[in-house]
Amino acid sequence: GSTYLYSNYGPRYPSLFSGCAAILGCFPMWFMLNYNFNSGNGNNGIDNGESRGSLLIFILISLLAGVLSGITGPIVKSTLQNVTLPQMRGQAFALLNTFDDFGRGLGPAFVAWMIENMGGRQKAFNIGVDGWIFCGILNGMLFWTVEKDEENVRSAVESMLIQHKDCISTGGFVEEESLEEKSSLHQDWSVKDNSVSILEVS
Repeated sequence: GSTYLYSNYGPRYPSLFSGCAAILGCFPMWFMLNYNFNSGNGNNGIDNGESRGSLLIFILISLLAGVLSGITGPIVKSTLQNVTLPQMRGQAFALLNTFDDFGRGLGPAFVAWMIENMGGRQKAFNIGVDGWIFCGILNGMLFWTVEKDEENVRSAVESMLIQHKDCISTGGFVEEESLEEKSSLHQDWSVKDNSVSILEVS
């Protein structure tokens, strides 16, 4: 989906797509957190048609939440690669992974604190899912900047390639000149020494 958007509509729409997906992913997550899937079970715990229907709903909602939440990550990485210079990409991805690991470590501790201070898991996880809204907003804001950033990177890379090509051309010209000078000196020496003819040297 993001490749199609990038190829046909430009670099702005994948970021908008990832932002909308992150925000929309909140709704199936909230549904799973707040829906009572055990409401259809009998008192004796034997499965019936309603419980199987609840299980099917749970599976479908889980798949929807997984699909929507999995869109953002790859688009963020590809966008980061497109808006950074080649010599800076290592530092950019290192910084991205640092904050990603920082969130993975701090997130569970933050949720545990909310569980203890906000009256249970359900409320704490509902608040935790709210963070996806901020994630979606920040990704969506790239809609107004990513195209210009890619153009700046493309121009900088083209300029570096032109300079590199000129450097190679200049170096080759100088090297050819130095070889011609050495050949000329060798020819002069050979003529003076009368040991080798100029034709043999050339």
